[in-house]
Amino acid sequence: MSNIIEIGKEISKPIATASQILVDYEYWLKRKYGVTGAYLVNAKSFLKTYKPGGDVLSQLADYIQQKNTSLRSILNRFRKFLESKRIQLLINDLNEPRLPISNIYVKLFLASIQDRLRSKGSTSIYATVLNGYFLSIKDDITRINKRTAGKYILSPSLSDYTKRLYKTVLKSFCEWVLAYQGFETSELSKEQRQIRSALRKISAQSLREIASMRVVLPRRLTTTYHKDSLTEQQRDRLLVLAKSKRDRAILSLMAWNGFRSIEVLRVFVSDIKFDQGRIAVWGKGRSEKSKEVIKMSSTVKRELSSYLKKNKIKKGKVFPMLTRAELDELVGIYFRKLRVKGKYSPHSLRHTAGQIMYEKGFDLELIQKTLRHADLRSTMIYTQKAIDKDYIRRMKRF
Repeated sequence: MSNIIEIGKEISKPIATASQILVDYEYWLKRKYGVTGAYLVNAKSFLKTYKPGGDVLSQLADYIQQKNTSLRSILNRFRKFLESKRIQLLINDLNEPRLPISNIYVKLFLASIQDRLRSKGSTSIYATVLNGYFLSIKDDITRINKRTAGKYILSPSLSDYTKRLYKTVLKSFCEWVLAYQGFETSELSKEQRQIRSALRKISAQSLREIASMRVVLPRRLTTTYHKDSLTEQQRDRLLVLAKSKRDRAILSLMAWNGFRSIEVLRVFVSDIKFDQGRIAVWGKGRSEKSKEVIKMSSTVKRELSSYLKKNKIKKGKVFPMLTRAELDELVGIYFRKLRVKGKYSPHSLRHTAGQIMYEKGFDLELIQKTLRHADLRSTMIYTQKAIDKDYIRRMKRF
């Protein structure tokens, strides 16, 4: 039975939780302003003080009055967000213990993808989403099907962004179950055979239906993005315009493997393993000892190899003497040659890499690892433009 209650002619919407509001606020900040930082931290500090049952805007107004001028400015942005969403009441779940990872199947699934989830934050998101779904079906795995999944994913209390995140998590779980169901008995221990036997109670057809579900949600056509990105055709054209082997190597690293400007400047010859198709990345805010190894795009492999052989560079920095200012100017020149209009910067090439990988059907966890995001929510934001573009394309006949 639906939890939407009719009162006269009006319908009461489910009350959002404080943790859900923080997720939506973070997304709103990144989309409108490109920053989170102190804005998100102070919003969370306020929400921890929220007393259930009271008007959230009234309590926020009192909270703001107690702060200094700079904090008032920061918190007023959160007030603006709450007003835009017409939020008056909340369920304060921030002071409650996190939902435990209690379901054995959730535990096994998370253990199997630890190498794909890059932080405790991402693991917590997956655990919370999956345990929430199992709670909704009362831990009865025979009730895992498209109907219950759809009801959970499309809950009226969830934002568009959160619905897509829930869909991504359930898809990954269903694909894992399908793989487990297909294991040969000889490959499994006694305990694993018992797990497989239990998982086979879930209809394979239902699992495939959930995995193939699409969450297509209308959005305003005037949606703006912190940075624009190139189409696949524009990206290919960008490489054609680059006549210098050095420029081609730089552009391929940024637009195919999503390197940031600082990461391009930090690449050493010893970081590249052509025989393994891998490259080590010295990311922002990290020490040289904490480089991350990722799969090298075939385009990057070809362009780097050609550049290094041409210039006979065998050790040291791949791009010696190159400065940040020179790199930014170089990318700007090629954007002008490409004659693109919009908010383009060197970071747009990183957006381009993420968007095109999403459009090609790569799992979000793989995009997250390639772009080296600490949190899966950052990856979701990088793919937002692709989601919107797909909606417009599919609605052409409307």
